[in-house]
Amino acid sequence: MCEEGDPFEFNHFFDTIQPKRGMATKKEIDELVTFLGGFEKWPVLFEDCRREVVKYLDFQSRLNLGICSKDDHETVEKTKICVESIEIKDTQKLHYFINNKEGFVSFFVRFWHSSGPIFHMLVLHDNVTVSIQFPTGNPFEWVFSQLEQDTRVQWLHRIHTQRPVVTEFIWKSCDYYEEAVKFAEKWMRKSNFEMEGITIQMAKYPFSTSQIKSLPNCRNVTICADDADSFGWWLKKCPERIDDLQLVVYSESFTLPSDFLNAPQIMQALDVCFWCRAAFSDEQLLKLNAKSINIESADVTDKGINKFIRNWVNEKGVNGFKNLELRDSTIRDPEGIIAGLDYVEWDQAFENEHWDFIEDFERFCKLDQCYQIKSKVHPFESLTLSIYDNWVYIFATGKRAERNGEAYTYYRMPYHED
Repeated sequence: MCEEGDPFEFNHFFDTIQPKRGMATKKEIDELVTFLGGFEKWPVLFEDCRREVVKYLDFQSRLNLGICSKDDHETVEKTKICVESIEIKDTQKLHYFINNKEGFVSFFVRFWHSSGPIFHMLVLHDNVTVSIQFPTGNPFEWVFSQLEQDTRVQWLHRIHTQRPVVTEFIWKSCDYYEEAVKFAEKWMRKSNFEMEGITIQMAKYPFSTSQIKSLPNCRNVTICADDADSFGWWLKKCPERIDDLQLVVYSESFTLPSDFLNAPQIMQALDVCFWCRAAFSDEQLLKLNAKSINIESADVTDKGINKFIRNWVNEKGVNGFKNLELRDSTIRDPEGIIAGLDYVEWDQAFENEHWDFIEDFERFCKLDQCYQIKSKVHPFESLTLSIYDNWVYIFATGKRAERNGEAYTYYRMPYHED
């Protein structure tokens, strides 16, 4: 523990944004009343109503309200802070770029693309970053690092279009890793653990001392870990239906086991992206509820992929399906994948006629063996199947449109439909 007990008073962080100057000015109070909808009897409103209003205030407005009266201060203190998402990342196993400019240890996780990591970064310092995203759009970032027996905390905050401001603190006699986790979980408690997104990239998260019981509203989840137990611990805290799930394994030799993949948070997720090997079977692939799937599995067969396409063709697949990107260590057999399907192989005439679509398509995958597969239920809709080396891409690209009262098919990558 730090010698100072709880040196991070949350309001202290926001003094640089809106310094406390005693009582709020009449102008500030008038602006706040206008923001609240012109409540003339604000002081006599029920406490539950007051908290509901305060819950949606930004921090500057909270600070202004909190110094209006003792009752207002108590209302602000008891009202949860709306946190949109929290990220906790360490540098023990990930690659970061270190920039010591102006004394701030800045680092960035390696960038990813559908084809894999674009580039790697060099690790120069061990540290943990805690990033908080608020609905107001202003992100805050704290970097924790060890300074002999103490912890150095660097706080980076951005105010609209102004230059980022860096504030540094030294916490005495404490471990940077433990303090970073406690700090992040304190923010979670401030939001009643109701943030919508979480990113965890920690090599040694202290599960045994964690205060997290449940993350009931967390629907955008990214987890980096080394073992199924760590992934499972986090997934069990989340609701069974997740909008966006990304799992990353540090070890290149580790494969997520098949039984682990049956977790409802995986099978019912709307968007699944695994940057690791996962032992998905044909049956599990067909049961996924995701509209967008990006996985690596040597256990999915050509027959399973064929069945996946057949389900879509006969409107038995996931409603609103967008894409499947499957990679493994084996070379695929195109004949086995397209067996029994009504398809048209791309030729030069197709590419010339739809050159703008082809140009966009090439941004996502290579043009090698490409096929257009028609729906039996909706004749103007179709899938694009692309097979390249050990990659299989399936995109819902063919869409129905009308021109002068006549229906036709136009082609568009599903990523543009969000």
